[in-house]
Amino acid sequence: MRTYLSYIILCLFLPSLIDAQQGDRYVSLPDWYTDYDVKFYKIDIEADNTTANIKGYAEILAEIKTSGLQRFTLELGNTIRVDSMWLDGRRVSFQRDGDNLYAQCPVPLPAGKICKISVFYATAEVKGDSFFSAISNRTDNSWDIPVTWTLSEPFNAKNWFPCKQHLPDKADSAYIFITVPQHLKAGAPGVLTSVTSLPGNKSRYEWKTRYPVAYYLLSFAVSDYKEYTTYAHPKGVKNPVPIQNYIYNKNNYLEANKAIIDTTAALIELFSEMYLPYPYAKEKYGHCVAPMGGGMEHQTMTTLSNFDFLLVAHELAHQWFGDMVTCASFQDVWVNEGFATYSEYLALERMASRDKALSWMREAHSMATWSQKGSVFIPKESADDTWRIFSMSLSYKKGAALVHNIRYIINDDRKFFDVLRGFLRKYSFSTATGMDFKHFVEEQTGIDFTLFFDQWYFGEGFPIFNISWKNSHGNVQILMEHTGSAYSTPLFITDMDIRLIKNNDTDTLVRVPVHTNHDMFSFKVAGVTNIEIDPGCYILKDLRSKTLVKDFPTNDNFLICDPYVKRRQNLAVRFTGETGRNCKIKLTDVADEKVFSEMAAKRTKTLTIPMEELPNGTYMLYVENGKEQYIRKIVKTPY
Repeated sequence: MRTYLSYIILCLFLPSLIDAQQGDRYVSLPDWYTDYDVKFYKIDIEADNTTANIKGYAEILAEIKTSGLQRFTLELGNTIRVDSMWLDGRRVSFQRDGDNLYAQCPVPLPAGKICKISVFYATAEVKGDSFFSAISNRTDNSWDIPVTWTLSEPFNAKNWFPCKQHLPDKADSAYIFITVPQHLKAGAPGVLTSVTSLPGNKSRYEWKTRYPVAYYLLSFAVSDYKEYTTYAHPKGVKNPVPIQNYIYNKNNYLEANKAIIDTTAALIELFSEMYLPYPYAKEKYGHCVAPMGGGMEHQTMTTLSNFDFLLVAHELAHQWFGDMVTCASFQDVWVNEGFATYSEYLALERMASRDKALSWMREAHSMATWSQKGSVFIPKESADDTWRIFSMSLSYKKGAALVHNIRYIINDDRKFFDVLRGFLRKYSFSTATGMDFKHFVEEQTGIDFTLFFDQWYFGEGFPIFNISWKNSHGNVQILMEHTGSAYSTPLFITDMDIRLIKNNDTDTLVRVPVHTNHDMFSFKVAGVTNIEIDPGCYILKDLRSKTLVKDFPTNDNFLICDPYVKRRQNLAVRFTGETGRNCKIKLTDVADEKVFSEMAAKRTKTLTIPMEELPNGTYMLYVENGKEQYIRKIVKTPY
């Protein structure tokens, strides 16, 4: 949804704290989620384009997993009226507790049994006007046409049909039948198998999908639509893929939007080449127009407000990242949104120009820096906050920046796209976490991404750089100083490209390793007239200054230390300048617990910090003198 040098890894031997913390990172799930697996949904409802009210029934086929199950639990909003519940054709009693709906089983259900639960219900009109309202009804004022549509992500499917809102439990298939006044059309996921005429001048649109589908990707939209269908011919797909567009039945609507609608075919063909062949080729792709202020990637039938090129590309890319491979938890929404947002960049790179793609990435970086704190991973305390989950700054733009950075680290486009294809293949029609992607890219490339995920995925913020440079005796020297925008992540260890520019238009591109908060680099290149930092826009950052100087600023308490500390070694800190200074020295562990603290003597040149007895892992060294502070990440290795 959308509202040169190899990469240097300093934590080669760093114990994987990320893996150890997995159980602590995620919110706990209801116990009843393990009672059964959903196999099939059937939603059969009446709807109109003038109201958000619906009525009808839902049918769920489920395989029992808990032996002797006595109570079958579903999620359904507590404002929805339930008329009756049925279990395997037998009416059963039910109770409600908040948004949980319980059916009492006449006899305990054995493990392995396939049972059918039916719920007859009707909704009350939803008065909310949020993008994330389960059912919305609104008039598109630009075209003077009313529309009713659904949007269930992340937790609102229960507010229009009874379901189990557990991402890993995808239904194997689903039917969505929508009865509407005869002059209207209803779009939904899957294949339109029949339009049945009913008494009272009504028609029932019968949509069926036989692909696995997550609960929040089921949908419908109702309006005075007309159909405009085109076809894509992606490689690896035997038959043409229909692109079924339900657009407003208004004069000039098609003419005003036809050019961009028609690019959908080229985008399907592009993503099929870059990723895998379009995953729902046996059914279709399509769009339903609604005045929603954005788009939502309902499986095979995106709902969107307009046909902007980037919006169309983003929602289409979700058919691979989000629909075929779905985040296992919305805390890992990066699996959906980070990759779909990066697909906008790729669409521009391949179908427009490299310059337009770079312009897009610069804007994405700018938007990502709106959030000086916050991680791409959704922490426990925000796991049920819809607007935090779908933060444009963090989940979308910073999420895309991370994918671009991973491409840079791999430094081989063939291998990068092989990784994406392999990941999609491994987790196809299933779910995955951010850590699943980390482990997969490590297996495929041999690169340790522990530090990367620690800094960029679970860590907060981004580096803020101040850069000084000068020419000296045929060399160009560059001083790179940075701090973190968030206190919790004060140092970002990364590679960085720098373009050395000369008047004769012969540029030199160098890749440097940023190891500390103060890094000095020197290159034997004469006649440099300017430098460009990260010309490929691969590293998310705030570049505060880039200054040509005669002399670098001197810092009396600037320090030098090896960021590695091996087994049976201590950490040696050497101060530059004529003498040592009255510096406060502090070493902390990953929990920010102080393990060493001392005030350096006035004439200290070198300070030894005992680390022999400390466990292997990551530590932070802080050196302070008045208002100045220097920070180093120190890694103790077992070798």
